[in-house]
Amino acid sequence: MKEYVRFLGSIARIGCIGFGGGSALIPVIEEEIVRKQKLDTKENIDKDVVVASITPGALPIEIVASIGRRCFGTRGMIMAAVMMALPGAFVTILMMTLLSVMQSDLLSVIEIGSVGVSAFIIYLLVKYVADVVKTCRKESKIREKKAILLMVVVFILVCGKNVYKIFGIEGTPLFAISTVEILALAFFCMFYSRSNYNVRNVTVMLVLGVIFLLGNGKAQMISNAYVIQAVQILMFLLAVWGVYQNGKEKKWKFSGEKKQIFREAAIWLILLGVFSVLAVLAERGAIVFIGKGCLSALMSFGGGDAYLTIADGLFVESGMITEHQYYSQIVPVVNVLPGSILCKTLAGVGYYIGFNTTGSALTGIIFAAAGFVSSIAVSCGFFMLIYRLYDSLQMLWAFQMVSRWIRPIIAGMLMNIVLSLASQCMSVVNVYGGISGWFVLPILLALALLNAWVIKRWKVSQVLPLVVNIVVIFAFFYVF
Repeated sequence: MKEYVRFLGSIARIGCIGFGGGSALIPVIEEEIVRKQKLDTKENIDKDVVVASITPGALPIEIVASIGRRCFGTRGMIMAAVMMALPGAFVTILMMTLLSVMQSDLLSVIEIGSVGVSAFIIYLLVKYVADVVKTCRKESKIREKKAILLMVVVFILVCGKNVYKIFGIEGTPLFAISTVEILALAFFCMFYSRSNYNVRNVTVMLVLGVIFLLGNGKAQMISNAYVIQAVQILMFLLAVWGVYQNGKEKKWKFSGEKKQIFREAAIWLILLGVFSVLAVLAERGAIVFIGKGCLSALMSFGGGDAYLTIADGLFVESGMITEHQYYSQIVPVVNVLPGSILCKTLAGVGYYIGFNTTGSALTGIIFAAAGFVSSIAVSCGFFMLIYRLYDSLQMLWAFQMVSRWIRPIIAGMLMNIVLSLASQCMSVVNVYGGISGWFVLPILLALALLNAWVIKRWKVSQVLPLVVNIVVIFAFFYVF
């Protein structure tokens, strides 16, 4: 019992200092679990890291859940995940509650401060993109060029709305494809082609891809619903066929502990079900949020920052929360707090959806709890499934392609998030500063570059440049 309590205490402590992204916590987890407590081996944790890196969800939460399962069984698996994610998510829900019920003065302070936070987020996002390019360059120059081309194509397909907004252009962008649709198209191409780019495969992907883009773009160049649905169904069937063919070629056979797989899946489903029922009892519309929340967790490849674009596509673009609530309140808060961005963001989004629907902070808290549990249950449930199947699944080329190309795709989407943040900052400066939003762009760029230089040169904690950014922005508003 002492070991169990000590284990949970150390996980909660790591969750409280979890700044800098999930990968930054890997050496901290190893130090605590392997060297200090001697509960697990580095070899086991290395496998956890590999599986967590190629599956969606919150990486550090998946890793500690796996450690907890090996060391203390089911109770260790569940409680380790909760204790890692809870500190950041709890404070996020507390902040959302205060922001929704307090007077506008507090909101104005948060929104002005969010400009400084946005500069830091822009630095993080650009760093992520640069790291993706750097990783691809290490493999080969051809790989680097393909990755950059893929990033640019994805960026062009998704950036339309923000480009129009920044430049004040009236009209509807030709594409402005949502995150969900981009990922759906990407998975279709990867699963169907299996990296076999012969004339037939390329032709099929081009024809179906163009129809899909024109039908799902904001301009809706193809508006016939039957045609769009037929293409989507055909793409799904061809993707399944591609995976089947790949398995047939490789003579893939299921290998894994079936009882353990179903048992672990059932545990996470029951946990999710309990909190879903509570949310639905508070407001029937919760079922839509929980469904989208689970889907967003399944789509959250590429690290915590990448989830920002997933949540934008599912919750902001669909109108479930406003762009103002997301970029002025949720995004700044989750980026200054420790812990998984996925868990914090889904909790924050859940709060505002519940609050917007009923006007009740209590309903918002119930929705936030459901979002928090959804993020953990989906992350850990899918991780455990792939962990059990990893040794056999890694032979499938379709599976390898996802881990190979998902980060460049996410990087292209994150470039659009940079535009979203810049657009939101321009709006804040215009409202509270009474000047053109264009004045803030060089300041954002200068602060982002300063953050990069200070962190690289002096190896300081990320908290310091973040605080400096906020101080500079408040000074800027004071002057104007």
